[in-house]
Amino acid sequence: MEPGASPRVPAVGRAFQVLSEIAVRGPATLSELSRRVVLPKSSLLGICQALVDQRLLTMSDGNYGLGLAVIELAAAYGRQPVRMTRVGVCVQNLDNPFFVAEVAAIKAVASAQAIDVEIRDAEQDLGRQAEQIDGLVADGVQALLLDSVDSVGVGAAVARSRDSGVPVVALNVGAEGADATVTTDNVAAGAMVGRYLATSIGGRGRVAIVDGTFVTATADRVAGFVSALRDYPDIVIVSRRRGDHSEASGRTVARRILAESGPIDGFFGINDPTSLGVLSAVQEAGLRIPIVSVDGSQRAAALLDRDAGLIATAAQDPAEMARVGLSVAADVISGLALTSRLRLLAPRLITPDVDDYVPWDAT
Repeated sequence: MEPGASPRVPAVGRAFQVLSEIAVRGPATLSELSRRVVLPKSSLLGICQALVDQRLLTMSDGNYGLGLAVIELAAAYGRQPVRMTRVGVCVQNLDNPFFVAEVAAIKAVASAQAIDVEIRDAEQDLGRQAEQIDGLVADGVQALLLDSVDSVGVGAAVARSRDSGVPVVALNVGAEGADATVTTDNVAAGAMVGRYLATSIGGRGRVAIVDGTFVTATADRVAGFVSALRDYPDIVIVSRRRGDHSEASGRTVARRILAESGPIDGFFGINDPTSLGVLSAVQEAGLRIPIVSVDGSQRAAALLDRDAGLIATAAQDPAEMARVGLSVAADVISGLALTSRLRLLAPRLITPDVDDYVPWDAT
Protein backbone atom coordinates (compact mmCIF):
# COMPACT_ATOMS: atom_id res chain seq x y z
CA MET A 1 0.00 0.00 0.00
CA GLU A 2 1.36 3.46 -0.92
CA PRO A 3 2.37 5.80 1.92
CA GLY A 4 -0.48 8.03 3.02
CA ALA A 5 -3.12 5.94 1.24
CA SER A 6 -6.23 4.86 3.16
CA PRO A 7 -6.42 1.10 3.76
CA ARG A 8 -9.02 -0.77 1.76
CA VAL A 9 -11.69 -2.28 3.98
CA PRO A 10 -13.79 -5.02 2.33
CA ALA A 11 -17.46 -5.55 3.11
CA VAL A 12 -17.47 -7.04 6.59
CA GLY A 13 -19.76 -9.94 5.77
CA ARG A 14 -17.75 -11.13 2.78
CA ALA A 15 -14.43 -10.61 4.57
CA PHE A 16 -15.66 -12.69 7.48
CA GLN A 17 -16.85 -15.39 5.07
CA VAL A 18 -13.38 -15.57 3.48
CA LEU A 19 -11.55 -15.64 6.82
CA SER A 20 -13.89 -18.30 8.23
CA GLU A 21 -13.46 -20.49 5.15
CA ILE A 22 -9.67 -20.39 5.41
CA ALA A 23 -9.74 -20.88 9.18
CA VAL A 24 -11.90 -24.00 8.86
CA ARG A 25 -10.58 -25.58 5.65
CA GLY A 26 -7.06 -24.21 5.41
CA PRO A 27 -5.14 -22.14 2.81
CA ALA A 28 -6.55 -21.95 -0.71
CA THR A 29 -5.90 -20.44 -4.14
CA LEU A 30 -8.10 -17.69 -5.48
CA SER A 31 -9.90 -20.17 -7.71
CA GLU A 32 -10.56 -22.56 -4.79
CA LEU A 33 -11.84 -19.74 -2.63
CA SER A 34 -14.09 -18.54 -5.42
CA ARG A 35 -15.75 -21.95 -5.58
CA ARG A 36 -16.04 -22.26 -1.80
CA VAL A 37 -17.57 -18.86 -1.06
CA VAL A 38 -19.41 -18.56 -4.39
CA LEU A 39 -17.98 -15.20 -5.42
CA PRO A 40 -16.51 -14.19 -8.76
CA LYS A 41 -12.72 -14.13 -8.76
CA SER A 42 -12.70 -10.47 -9.79
CA SER A 43 -14.62 -9.45 -6.64
CA LEU A 44 -12.78 -11.94 -4.44
CA LEU A 45 -9.39 -10.68 -5.52
CA GLY A 46 -10.11 -7.21 -4.19
CA ILE A 47 -11.37 -8.59 -0.88
CA CYS A 48 -8.33 -10.83 -0.45
CA GLN A 49 -5.91 -8.06 -1.31
CA ALA A 50 -7.52 -5.75 1.24
CA LEU A 51 -7.24 -8.48 3.89
CA VAL A 52 -3.57 -8.97 2.98
CA ASP A 53 -3.02 -5.21 3.38
CA GLN A 54 -4.54 -5.45 6.90
CA ARG A 55 -2.34 -8.48 7.77
CA LEU A 56 -5.49 -10.59 8.13
CA LEU A 57 -4.40 -12.82 5.23
CA THR A 58 -1.05 -13.79 3.78
CA MET A 59 -0.22 -14.74 0.19
CA SER A 60 2.38 -17.44 -0.40
CA ASP A 61 2.95 -19.68 -3.42
CA GLY A 62 -0.40 -18.74 -4.84
CA ASN A 63 -2.30 -19.66 -1.66
CA TYR A 64 -4.08 -17.38 0.78
CA GLY A 65 -3.66 -18.24 4.48
CA LEU A 66 -4.49 -16.59 7.80
CA GLY A 67 -2.33 -13.57 8.49
CA LEU A 68 -0.28 -12.57 11.49
CA ALA A 69 -2.93 -10.18 12.80
CA VAL A 70 -5.47 -13.01 13.10
CA ILE A 71 -2.94 -15.24 14.88
CA GLU A 72 -2.03 -12.43 17.30
CA LEU A 73 -5.69 -11.74 17.99
CA ALA A 74 -6.38 -15.42 18.70
CA ALA A 75 -3.39 -15.63 21.03
CA ALA A 76 -4.45 -12.49 22.90
CA TYR A 77 -7.98 -13.84 23.27
CA GLY A 78 -6.64 -17.12 24.63
CA ARG A 79 -4.72 -15.25 27.30
CA GLN A 80 -7.81 -13.43 28.57
CA PRO A 81 -9.10 -15.02 31.79
CA VAL A 82 -12.73 -16.09 31.90
CA ARG A 83 -14.51 -13.95 34.50
CA MET A 84 -16.63 -15.90 36.96
CA THR A 85 -20.10 -14.37 37.16
CA ARG A 86 -22.25 -17.20 38.51
CA VAL A 87 -21.39 -19.90 41.03
CA GLY A 88 -23.37 -22.64 42.75
CA VAL A 89 -22.92 -23.41 46.45
CA CYS A 90 -24.00 -26.71 48.03
CA VAL A 91 -23.76 -27.08 51.82
CA GLN A 92 -24.53 -29.90 54.22
CA ASN A 93 -27.12 -28.39 56.51
CA LEU A 94 -28.13 -24.79 57.20
CA ASP A 95 -29.31 -25.75 60.68
CA ASN A 96 -25.60 -25.73 61.62
CA PRO A 97 -24.23 -22.26 62.49
CA PHE A 98 -20.94 -22.97 60.74
CA PHE A 99 -22.63 -23.56 57.38
CA VAL A 100 -24.76 -20.45 57.88
CA ALA A 101 -21.58 -18.44 58.45
CA GLU A 102 -19.90 -20.14 55.47
CA VAL A 103 -22.78 -19.20 53.15
CA ALA A 104 -22.95 -15.64 54.49
CA ALA A 105 -19.23 -15.21 53.88
CA ILE A 106 -19.49 -16.59 50.33
CA LYS A 107 -22.36 -14.20 49.57
CA ALA A 108 -20.42 -11.22 50.93
CA VAL A 109 -17.25 -11.99 48.97
CA ALA A 110 -19.20 -12.81 45.81
CA SER A 111 -21.28 -9.64 46.04
CA ALA A 112 -18.12 -7.52 46.21
CA GLN A 113 -16.94 -9.21 43.00
CA ALA A 114 -20.32 -8.98 41.19
CA ILE A 115 -20.73 -12.78 41.22
CA ASP A 116 -24.24 -14.25 41.42
CA VAL A 117 -24.58 -17.10 43.93
CA GLU A 118 -27.06 -19.96 43.96
CA ILE A 119 -27.33 -21.66 47.38
CA ARG A 120 -28.55 -25.20 48.01
CA ASP A 121 -29.07 -26.89 51.42
CA ALA A 122 -28.79 -30.70 51.36
CA GLU A 123 -30.29 -31.06 54.85
CA GLN A 124 -27.65 -33.75 55.50
CA ASP A 125 -29.06 -35.94 52.71
CA LEU A 126 -26.57 -37.31 50.15
CA GLY A 127 -29.20 -38.09 47.50
CA ARG A 128 -30.63 -34.61 47.80
CA GLN A 129 -27.18 -33.07 47.47
CA ALA A 130 -26.41 -35.09 44.35
CA GLU A 131 -29.66 -33.88 42.76
CA GLN A 132 -28.82 -30.30 43.72
CA ILE A 133 -25.41 -30.56 42.07
CA ASP A 134 -26.97 -31.90 38.86
CA GLY A 135 -29.58 -29.14 38.96
CA LEU A 136 -27.07 -26.34 39.37
CA VAL A 137 -25.00 -27.70 36.49
CA ALA A 138 -28.14 -27.83 34.31
CA ASP A 139 -28.93 -24.23 35.35
CA GLY A 140 -25.61 -23.07 33.91
CA VAL A 141 -23.41 -22.17 36.88
CA GLN A 142 -19.74 -21.76 35.97
CA ALA A 143 -18.35 -23.46 39.07
CA LEU A 144 -19.49 -25.26 42.21
CA LEU A 145 -18.38 -24.72 45.80
CA LEU A 146 -19.27 -27.94 47.59
CA ASP A 147 -19.42 -28.68 51.32
CA SER A 148 -20.30 -32.34 50.90
CA VAL A 149 -22.53 -34.54 53.01
CA ASP A 150 -20.39 -37.59 52.21
CA SER A 151 -16.86 -37.12 50.87
CA VAL A 152 -16.85 -40.41 48.92
CA GLY A 153 -20.56 -40.80 48.22
CA VAL A 154 -20.73 -37.46 46.41
CA GLY A 155 -18.02 -38.54 43.95
CA ALA A 156 -20.38 -39.58 41.14
CA ALA A 157 -22.16 -36.21 41.16
CA VAL A 158 -18.81 -34.42 41.20
CA ALA A 159 -17.70 -36.45 38.18
CA ARG A 160 -20.88 -35.54 36.28
CA SER A 161 -20.31 -31.88 37.03
CA ARG A 162 -16.74 -31.94 35.80
CA ASP A 163 -17.70 -33.95 32.71
CA SER A 164 -20.15 -31.13 31.93
CA GLY A 165 -17.35 -28.58 32.14
CA VAL A 166 -18.26 -27.24 35.60
CA PRO A 167 -15.33 -27.43 38.01
CA VAL A 168 -15.88 -28.32 41.67
CA VAL A 169 -14.02 -26.79 44.60
CA ALA A 170 -14.56 -28.67 47.86
CA LEU A 171 -15.00 -26.42 50.91
CA ASN A 172 -14.58 -27.41 54.56
CA VAL A 173 -14.58 -31.14 53.74
CA GLY A 174 -13.03 -33.04 50.84
CA ALA A 175 -15.08 -34.40 47.94
CA GLU A 176 -13.87 -37.28 45.79
CA GLY A 177 -12.81 -36.05 42.35
CA ALA A 178 -12.97 -32.33 43.13
CA ASP A 179 -10.65 -29.99 41.24
CA ALA A 180 -9.37 -28.52 44.51
CA THR A 181 -10.07 -28.48 48.24
CA VAL A 182 -10.06 -25.55 50.68
CA THR A 183 -10.38 -26.57 54.32
CA THR A 184 -9.14 -26.07 57.83
CA ASP A 185 -6.08 -28.11 58.77
CA ASN A 186 -8.33 -30.51 60.65
CA VAL A 187 -5.54 -32.86 61.69
CA ALA A 188 -3.90 -29.90 63.44
CA ALA A 189 -7.23 -28.88 64.98
CA GLY A 190 -7.82 -32.34 66.44
CA ALA A 191 -4.25 -32.56 67.69
CA MET A 192 -4.30 -29.20 69.46
CA VAL A 193 -7.48 -29.93 71.40
CA GLY A 194 -6.22 -33.45 72.11
CA ARG A 195 -3.07 -32.14 73.73
CA TYR A 196 -5.06 -29.54 75.68
CA LEU A 197 -7.45 -32.19 77.03
CA ALA A 198 -4.59 -34.53 77.92
CA THR A 199 -2.87 -31.82 79.93
CA SER A 200 -6.14 -30.81 81.60
CA ILE A 201 -6.78 -34.33 82.93
CA GLY A 202 -3.22 -34.76 84.12
CA GLY A 203 -2.06 -37.07 81.35
CA ARG A 204 -4.15 -40.04 82.47
CA GLY A 205 -7.76 -41.17 82.26
CA ARG A 206 -10.57 -42.59 80.16
CA VAL A 207 -11.59 -40.56 77.13
CA ALA A 208 -14.54 -40.83 74.73
CA ILE A 209 -14.99 -39.48 71.20
CA VAL A 210 -18.31 -38.40 69.71
CA ASP A 211 -17.53 -38.79 66.01
CA GLY A 212 -19.51 -37.62 62.98
CA THR A 213 -20.53 -38.56 59.48
CA PHE A 214 -18.26 -39.86 56.72
CA VAL A 215 -16.51 -36.68 55.65
CA THR A 216 -12.80 -35.95 55.54
CA ALA A 217 -12.91 -33.08 58.03
CA THR A 218 -14.33 -35.31 60.74
CA ALA A 219 -11.93 -38.17 60.00
CA ASP A 220 -8.96 -35.78 60.05
CA ARG A 221 -9.98 -34.22 63.36
CA VAL A 222 -10.29 -37.62 65.00
CA ALA A 223 -6.97 -38.72 63.48
CA GLY A 224 -5.23 -35.64 64.88
CA PHE A 225 -6.83 -36.12 68.29
CA VAL A 226 -5.87 -39.80 68.49
CA SER A 227 -2.34 -39.05 67.30
CA ALA A 228 -1.86 -36.42 70.02
CA LEU A 229 -2.99 -38.85 72.74
CA ARG A 230 -0.30 -41.35 71.73
CA ASP A 231 2.12 -39.17 73.69
CA TYR A 232 0.09 -39.97 76.82
CA PRO A 233 0.18 -43.76 77.36
CA ASP A 234 -1.94 -43.50 80.49
CA ILE A 235 -4.88 -42.07 78.54
CA VAL A 236 -7.21 -44.68 77.06
CA ILE A 237 -9.93 -44.07 74.45
CA VAL A 238 -12.74 -46.23 75.79
CA SER A 239 -15.53 -45.29 73.38
CA ARG A 240 -15.94 -43.81 69.90
CA ARG A 241 -19.47 -43.45 68.57
CA ARG A 242 -20.85 -41.60 65.57
CA GLY A 243 -23.40 -38.82 65.56
CA ASP A 244 -24.67 -36.60 62.74
CA HIS A 245 -22.91 -33.33 63.73
CA SER A 246 -26.02 -31.94 65.47
CA GLU A 247 -26.53 -30.92 69.08
CA ALA A 248 -29.36 -33.43 69.51
CA SER A 249 -27.18 -36.22 68.20
CA GLY A 250 -24.28 -35.22 70.45
CA ARG A 251 -26.58 -35.38 73.47
CA THR A 252 -27.98 -38.79 72.52
CA VAL A 253 -24.59 -40.35 71.81
CA ALA A 254 -23.04 -38.93 74.99
CA ARG A 255 -25.90 -40.30 77.09
CA ARG A 256 -25.25 -43.75 75.65
CA ILE A 257 -21.52 -43.52 76.29
CA LEU A 258 -22.06 -42.42 79.89
CA ALA A 259 -24.52 -45.28 80.44
CA GLU A 260 -22.46 -48.02 78.81
CA SER A 261 -18.75 -47.18 79.01
CA GLY A 262 -18.11 -46.65 82.71
CA PRO A 263 -16.40 -43.56 84.14
CA ILE A 264 -15.36 -40.94 81.54
CA ASP A 265 -12.64 -38.39 82.30
CA GLY A 266 -12.85 -36.41 79.06
CA PHE A 267 -14.84 -36.02 75.84
CA PHE A 268 -13.94 -34.92 72.32
CA GLY A 269 -16.84 -33.74 70.15
CA ILE A 270 -15.97 -33.30 66.48
CA ASN A 271 -17.73 -29.91 66.17
CA ASP A 272 -19.33 -27.34 68.43
CA PRO A 273 -22.98 -28.45 68.02
CA THR A 274 -21.95 -32.02 68.86
CA SER A 275 -19.94 -30.84 71.87
CA LEU A 276 -22.77 -28.65 73.14
CA GLY A 277 -24.98 -31.74 73.04
CA VAL A 278 -22.32 -33.66 74.98
CA LEU A 279 -22.21 -30.84 77.54
CA SER A 280 -25.98 -31.07 77.98
CA ALA A 281 -25.79 -34.83 78.59
CA VAL A 282 -22.94 -34.43 81.08
CA GLN A 283 -24.77 -31.71 83.00
CA GLU A 284 -28.06 -33.60 83.16
CA ALA A 285 -26.11 -36.54 84.63
CA GLY A 286 -24.78 -34.22 87.35
CA LEU A 287 -21.17 -34.69 86.24
CA ARG A 288 -18.24 -32.34 85.61
CA ILE A 289 -16.26 -33.71 82.69
CA PRO A 290 -13.96 -31.63 80.46
CA ILE A 291 -14.95 -31.48 76.78
CA VAL A 292 -12.94 -30.25 73.79
CA SER A 293 -14.29 -29.35 70.38
CA VAL A 294 -13.64 -27.84 66.94
CA ASP A 295 -15.35 -24.82 65.33
CA GLY A 296 -15.01 -21.68 67.46
CA SER A 297 -18.69 -20.68 67.43
CA GLN A 298 -20.04 -17.86 69.58
CA ARG A 299 -22.06 -20.22 71.80
CA ALA A 300 -19.11 -22.48 72.44
CA ALA A 301 -16.73 -19.59 73.15
CA ALA A 302 -19.18 -18.09 75.63
CA LEU A 303 -19.42 -21.38 77.58
CA LEU A 304 -15.68 -22.08 77.93
CA ASP A 305 -14.74 -23.09 81.46
CA ARG A 306 -11.26 -23.70 82.91
CA ASP A 307 -12.04 -26.81 84.93
CA ALA A 308 -14.94 -28.76 83.45
CA GLY A 309 -17.61 -28.58 80.79
CA LEU A 310 -16.40 -27.15 77.50
CA ILE A 311 -12.74 -26.23 78.08
CA ALA A 312 -11.45 -25.56 74.54
CA THR A 313 -12.43 -25.32 70.90
CA ALA A 314 -10.21 -25.10 67.83
CA ALA A 315 -11.53 -22.18 65.79
CA GLN A 316 -12.06 -22.25 62.04
CA ASP A 317 -12.36 -19.22 59.73
CA PRO A 318 -15.32 -19.58 57.35
CA ALA A 319 -14.80 -16.07 55.94
CA GLU A 320 -11.26 -16.89 54.81
CA MET A 321 -12.47 -20.27 53.55
CA ALA A 322 -15.05 -18.49 51.39
CA ARG A 323 -12.54 -15.98 50.03
CA VAL A 324 -9.96 -18.63 49.14
CA GLY A 325 -12.60 -20.99 47.74
CA LEU A 326 -14.00 -18.38 45.35
CA SER A 327 -10.48 -17.37 44.32
CA VAL A 328 -9.53 -20.98 43.55
CA ALA A 329 -12.77 -21.51 41.58
CA ALA A 330 -12.04 -18.39 39.51
CA ASP A 331 -8.52 -19.65 38.78
CA VAL A 332 -9.80 -23.07 37.69
CA ILE A 333 -12.38 -21.73 35.23
CA SER A 334 -9.76 -19.33 33.84
CA GLY A 335 -7.47 -22.26 33.12
CA LEU A 336 -4.77 -21.04 35.47
CA ALA A 337 -2.46 -23.67 36.94
CA LEU A 338 -3.04 -24.22 40.67
CA THR A 339 0.04 -24.16 42.88
CA SER A 340 -1.67 -26.82 45.00
CA ARG A 341 -4.96 -28.69 44.84
CA LEU A 342 -5.17 -28.61 48.66
CA ARG A 343 -5.32 -25.34 50.60
CA LEU A 344 -5.14 -25.77 54.38
CA LEU A 345 -6.18 -22.94 56.71
CA ALA A 346 -4.62 -22.85 60.17
CA PRO A 347 -6.97 -23.35 63.15
CA ARG A 348 -6.59 -21.44 66.43
CA LEU A 349 -6.92 -22.92 69.91
CA ILE A 350 -9.51 -20.99 71.94
CA THR A 351 -9.49 -21.49 75.72
CA PRO A 352 -10.87 -19.47 78.65
CA ASP A 353 -7.53 -17.63 78.78
CA VAL A 354 -7.90 -16.22 75.25
CA ASP A 355 -9.49 -12.78 75.52
CA ASP A 356 -9.04 -11.39 71.98
CA TYR A 357 -11.03 -13.94 70.02
CA VAL A 358 -14.03 -12.74 68.00
CA PRO A 359 -16.22 -15.70 66.96
CA TRP A 360 -17.09 -15.94 63.28
CA ASP A 361 -20.82 -15.87 64.07
CA ALA A 362 -20.63 -12.95 66.51
CA THR A 363 -23.43 -10.41 65.98
